[in-house]
Amino acid sequence: MTRPTHAWMVRAGNENELADVVEKESVVAIGWDKVGDISNLETREQFKERYREAYPEDSSNRVAVNAGQVYRFVREIQEGHYVLTYIKTSREMLIGLVKESYEYRAEAYLDHYPHVRQVQWLVKVSRDDFGPQARNSMGSTLTVFNLDDYLDQIHSLATGEEVGAPDEEEEAPPFYEEVKARADELIADTVSHLDPYDFQDLEAALLRALGFRAVSASPGPDRGVDIVAHPDPLGFERPRIKAQVKHRQGAAGGPEIRAFIATLRDGENGLYVSTGGFTRDAEVEARGAREPVTLLDRDAFIRLFLEHYEDLEPEYKAQVPLRRVWVPAE
Repeated sequence: MTRPTHAWMVRAGNENELADVVEKESVVAIGWDKVGDISNLETREQFKERYREAYPEDSSNRVAVNAGQVYRFVREIQEGHYVLTYIKTSREMLIGLVKESYEYRAEAYLDHYPHVRQVQWLVKVSRDDFGPQARNSMGSTLTVFNLDDYLDQIHSLATGEEVGAPDEEEEAPPFYEEVKARADELIADTVSHLDPYDFQDLEAALLRALGFRAVSASPGPDRGVDIVAHPDPLGFERPRIKAQVKHRQGAAGGPEIRAFIATLRDGENGLYVSTGGFTRDAEVEARGAREPVTLLDRDAFIRLFLEHYEDLEPEYKAQVPLRRVWVPAE
């Protein structure tokens, strides 16, 4: 057969629940069913816009990543390309050829996988037949991704043709960074969906996890200070921290930081938390403040939150439930 020019991985569902279906029906299928029939969309930007309409609660990062995968499945994967899918129970990889263009099936597989490509499965091989770099790449957390770097190995396994054995001694690049990035994205989504007052209480809990006595103000008119924290029970010891918490999409600007700085007395430190980030004017105001002021955006909050997660009170762990995942060091 003519050697295909591209190879793709399409996972068999979030939990590998489609493994039997895709093999039996000779298809690959993906979810994101809320976007509906997308056969008329052409550009990546059109896919992003449709995805954003279907999933308005998703962060901009998640929109870009997921819409990109849907675009790849519909437009970049072509007839005659190799397609692979993993069977977790047997640790085997199905290798096949894409036979048809994109098809939308309203009666979706398992209710949530309506986007379909017809496939001719050629062979089923052990995951261990691939070299270490290929195996690590195939461990990506994405649903749809490119495997062109391993086209020689895939073609050899699909056809039996010798194209040079992979170097089993080569050092496989770790995929920790990718797993961490995906986890950070999901944690950010969870934090973004918290009620503003719940997020304020979570920030106070984080300060307590850092060793401070922190009290969060009750819901009501904004008086410029949401949390007061100090090292000792009576509030005499320094540093005494006043915190303002803004849980929203918009960036905090210079006027807001100036108003907050005005609440600080001599010897008090300021902490301004804004999940929407800060404008350049806000950063300038904070640097020029008479009393020390620290700005904490969403990413910085999440880094600090993860670092001290184990020290949080149980009720606040329950707001953002996490579990430890072990990743091989080599």
